[in-house]
Formats: sequence, C-alpha cells, structure tokens
Amino acid sequence: MYRKAFFFLILFLPLVLKSQSEWIQNHLESDFYKNQFTGFYLQDAETAEVLFDYNGEKYFTPASNVKILSLYSAMKVLPDSIPALRYERKNGNLYIEGLGDPTFLHPEFRSVNRAIDFLKNEPGDIYLSWGKFEGTRLGLGWSWEDYEKHYSPERSEFPLYGNMATLRKGKSGPSAFPLTLADSVEYQESLFSRDFYENKFYLGSRNGNSTRIPFVVKDELIRQMLSEAVGKEVFLNDKLLGKNAKVLFSLPSDLVYKRMMEVSDNFLAEQILLMVSAQISGSMSSEKAINYMKTRHLKSMPEDPVWVDGSGLSRYNLFTPRTMVHVLDKLYKEFAEERLFNIFAVGGRTGTLKGNYGGKTPYVYAKSGTLSNNYCLSGYLKTKSGRTLIFSVMNNHFQKQNWQVRQETQKLLEFLRDNY
Repeated sequence: MYRKAFFFLILFLPLVLKSQSEWIQNHLESDFYKNQFTGFYLQDAETAEVLFDYNGEKYFTPASNVKILSLYSAMKVLPDSIPALRYERKNGNLYIEGLGDPTFLHPEFRSVNRAIDFLKNEPGDIYLSWGKFEGTRLGLGWSWEDYEKHYSPERSEFPLYGNMATLRKGKSGPSAFPLTLADSVEYQESLFSRDFYENKFYLGSRNGNSTRIPFVVKDELIRQMLSEAVGKEVFLNDKLLGKNAKVLFSLPSDLVYKRMMEVSDNFLAEQILLMVSAQISGSMSSEKAINYMKTRHLKSMPEDPVWVDGSGLSRYNLFTPRTMVHVLDKLYKEFAEERLFNIFAVGGRTGTLKGNYGGKTPYVYAKSGTLSNNYCLSGYLKTKSGRTLIFSVMNNHFQKQNWQVRQETQKLLEFLRDNY
C-alpha cells in the first residue's frame, strides 16, 4: 500500500512541477507584459532550490528594493541600539559630533528623547563638531526637481527633525517649525515651495494649510536649531573628537529598520548607510559603506550590481532579481525569521503592502519598489503547504497604471501560495 503510494508520488511529482512552471511561464509571457521588461526569480528558503528563473540574471531598476541591502548592511554592522552621537568632556565643556542618527527630534520617534535629555542636562557649554559627512547633499541619480518633496530630504551628519520643516498657513501669517525657520516663509505663488540652494519657503494654493518640506542643511542652521531644542547656546567646533570619545545610544535599531521597510522611508535608508560608514571608517560616506558591504559581506552576489544609494531614489541603481534573492537568502539564514518578518511590510496588513497581497492568514513579507514606470517586489512568501519561498519580481518601463501591475503581481503570488 505505502510502496504503491510512494511510486505514485515519484511518477506524479514531475507533472505537478511542470504544471506549476507552465502556469508561471504563461503568466509572465501573457499580453499584459509584452511591452515591458519583466524578471522573476523564485527559490526555496530552506533548500536553496531554484524553483523558477525568468530573466533572473538581467539588470533592472530596483527602486526601493535597494532598501533590502540597506537593511542587511545595518543588521550586519550596527549595534542593537542606534548610535546617537559621540561625546567627550574637556575643561567642564561637552564636545559632541553626529553619527548620522536620523531619529534625533524626528516626529515619528518623538517618544524617545534620550539624546536631547542628555544635552539638556549638560551643565557646561556644548560644542558641536562638524565635517564628517562626505558627498553631495542629494544622492547621485536623484531627480533634481524632487528636492522639495517630502520623500527627498537631504543627507547629513547630525540630522534634526528628519531634516524637514513643517509650514502652516494662519490668519496672522505663515508659521514654521522648527522656529528657527519662522522668518524664512512667505505667502507667494511659486512653481516650487523652496529655493533650491537657500531656505526660502513659499506657501501658495498648491500647498494646502500645512506641508512638510526638506530644508537645506547648513552647519550654522543646525547649530541654531540644536540651541533652540536644548534651551542653551550651542557652539560650532571645527575639530573632530578623539578616538577615546564615548558613544551615546538612542532607541532600539529594529524600530528604525521597521519604519524604513514598512513605509519605505527614504531618509532613514540614506542615514542608515551613513551610520554604517561611521561605524566602519569614522567618516560618513554612502560610497564607503557600499564598497565595504560589496567587498566583505556581499562579495558572493551572483551579479555585481550598480548600487549608489541607500533608498533606491537613484535611477543609476541596477540589480538583478537573482541578486535580490541572494541578499534575501542571506538575511533569512543569518537572522531569526520572527525578527525579520516583523521588520518587513506584511501583505494586506502594513505599510506599502497594506492594499495588496492580503488574505485570512498573512503570506507575503516583502519590500516594494516604485518609481514612475517601474514596480518591483522582493521578499518572502509562506505557502499553504508550509513552505517558505524567497522571490523577486521586477517590472520596468511599463506604460500601464501602477495598480494594474500590482494586480498582476498579486495573481502570481497567490498562485505560488496555493500551489507550492
């Protein structure tokens, strides 16, 4: 009896696998996809068996799928708590320098005040060292006209308030927060809400009653803002701290990673790469962080990617679906599944995946990536049979609506869930 069932399974299994592959092949070669570029790579998380490969070795613009690599970089290099700043005391005064911590006075992390409380309780003068950041204020390959958009704040060594200003309209005139920028806002119709190089803001009919706009990061502005927040004068210092300086830590790192992955926060992703650089080199350079990861922890990537930023805003980034699955596989093997799945967005439940990939039981834990004419999704999938699959779907250069591409991707993932 059992022997017959066993032989039946051996004979029947190839037919099942062929049927599964044929469905996926037909789906990806349907008329819907014929005028765009599509790649798909599927692997079993436990056995590493490649289950399907469709243009898996070809390069695509990944958009925010790049944040998967930022996550891996952070989890490999950064400690369990975010390094807020370095400090040392000399002659009764406190000398500090930033480590790229994006949570300092950030509105999404306002309940955590360890760093600001530390500075407020300092009895001596405070001196802020400046000059560790290396690079351009905006990333390579970012769209220049996005400089005023909420998803494109500048990168910096000592971020405050997420490097964003909140502007409001009022009967008595416009207002700004932080208050340091209060005199920099005026009512005026303008094509852009801020000058490109200066902190001059314009509120018009296109802004609504309240809006958040990135500000231009300058050392003197940060000094003023920090003085305002601390309640005492902060002075600039052009000398960096010595090797024996101590590190003050802020909130648990996973809280930052979770927000970055769930809502696709570009600012957090960019600052994470700078924090990684500060840990490994003492300076803050996205390029140094990327080169370190590519030559140390990610040197086994099957295709060498073009990787230039932490967020995926850059059009210069190029990754293959197979490389994306490779990094996801390393995450899965090196960190606990429960921790990992808590950080990623959950289909039908949280963040950028809340409106898609839902079901009675969550089955998709992934990172989406969206730019105009591009949609990618890479992550983990739990099948009804209990398997865990790692996948990467990349869609580039389509002219359809983004929701239509997401809908086709959902059909594919639901098939995987039900048939593997």
